[in-house]
Amino acid sequence: MNENEEKLISAYMAGEDVDEKLLQACRENPNLLKDLADFVATERLLQFDAQEDDLFVKEFETKLQLEQEDQFTTQFEQKLAEKQKSRFNFLQLVAAACLILLPVFYFSQDKQSIETPVVASIAKSIGNPSLIMGNELNAGPFTLDKGYAELTLKNGVQLTLEAPIKLDFKNPDLILLHEGNLVANVPKQAIGFTVLTPSSEIIDLGTEFAVGVSPSGASEVHVMQGEVKARSLKNNQFVNLFKDDARAFDAQQQMSIIESNPMRFRRSLPGESPEDPDFLHWSFDDQANITTASGKGFDTSQFSGELKTLNQGQGPIYENGQFGKALFFNGKDAYVETAFKGIGGTEPRTVAFWAKIPEDFTIDNGYGMISWGLHRPGKAWQISPNPLKREGPLGRLRIGTMQATVVGQTDLRDRRWHHIAIVMYGGSEVDTSTHILLYIDGKLENTSHKAVQRIDTILDHKQSRPLIFGRNMAFDYDNKQIRQKFFRGWLDEIFIFDAALDQEQIQNLMNSNSL
Repeated sequence: MNENEEKLISAYMAGEDVDEKLLQACRENPNLLKDLADFVATERLLQFDAQEDDLFVKEFETKLQLEQEDQFTTQFEQKLAEKQKSRFNFLQLVAAACLILLPVFYFSQDKQSIETPVVASIAKSIGNPSLIMGNELNAGPFTLDKGYAELTLKNGVQLTLEAPIKLDFKNPDLILLHEGNLVANVPKQAIGFTVLTPSSEIIDLGTEFAVGVSPSGASEVHVMQGEVKARSLKNNQFVNLFKDDARAFDAQQQMSIIESNPMRFRRSLPGESPEDPDFLHWSFDDQANITTASGKGFDTSQFSGELKTLNQGQGPIYENGQFGKALFFNGKDAYVETAFKGIGGTEPRTVAFWAKIPEDFTIDNGYGMISWGLHRPGKAWQISPNPLKREGPLGRLRIGTMQATVVGQTDLRDRRWHHIAIVMYGGSEVDTSTHILLYIDGKLENTSHKAVQRIDTILDHKQSRPLIFGRNMAFDYDNKQIRQKFFRGWLDEIFIFDAALDQEQIQNLMNSNSL
């Protein structure tokens, strides 16, 4: 910014009639527009409480990008004609002027001349090796096709992103969310942080909030803490939302009140996994009626598995596995029962094993690869190939807590060995929708279905089941009407850890059968 440009901005901010000169200067030097916007943003932060409804450049940039340049100029001149003497209204005017100018220059200038400043850094990622902790991100488009990421913006805002997501970083204070889910945790110094979607505008007032955008452009906002103001792009009137408030905006930009459901959004990623966690391991290499357990941190002598059968059936059969021997379960009468109660409550856990599912898998033979807990909502823990079409595609990896499931996307029905890992990381608000990760063959699995329910696995109720392989935990000898009694397929090398393993540990386990 040269001396003449400085004088123009000073005169403009003081209310002098230099509008046409400033407009021409901005056309000649697009960077001048950013300087003008910075002045407006500074004024906004200094007088935020008194200017709750003022509009400055970042808030409507995307909305106006669809307009034509001559329309911008017309609107700009109209705004200037309406200028008033008061400081408050004048600041609003400057902001509106920037709104009209910025999209013009954004589309008209040479793309190579646009600076792409750093707007964020990667704090953490899961399931996407291309995102390396500490790497910086420039302004511009950002796409996450798989996994999860935590980003720290330059203004201190913490973002948690869930794939698939498409967004555009305009600057640390403004994000265009085209599709997907994000959670924003905004510190005081970043008040005014804005998320624009195809159907809505959300402005933070110092809070934690979640935004979801569907492929159609419809959006939702859910407030976890604090306060935001939101509106549809067709409506100039903002509504203030507080903790546990939520609004939906359809593709036609109509706003409606909805029930708050913040647990459908992933609010954080798991912390560091312990390097040497406690575990139990059943290898099935002993080829005996009692299959022994090994491990660390547990009394393994107490947790051998007994091969069992219903009535006079054959029971599990030893066959060749991925490492040594495996067990085949016939889907009719075969299962293995242990005395291990499982991992309870909201404690973190990882269940990792090899499985082979036949092509002719039927829904009657899906339940109960591995299970424990109490058969009541949120109290159970059961891993299966999905046998219920209403909950997602058949034959995909499924973790159920009774009446709430998470279902993956990879079809396991190919009679090939797949390494499977289900990770739950603990916390005060453990939920199926936010605290469970699925891995297939060492890769983080996208989900096709994800229910919302708090998890509290019950181990000590008189009806709680110990760890069982191959039998539906809902089936007992007194309830013979259940058709889906037993799992059909192969299991090998079952590990249960009392920690949430990270992807590298899971891949080591897959490759070498140890951490």
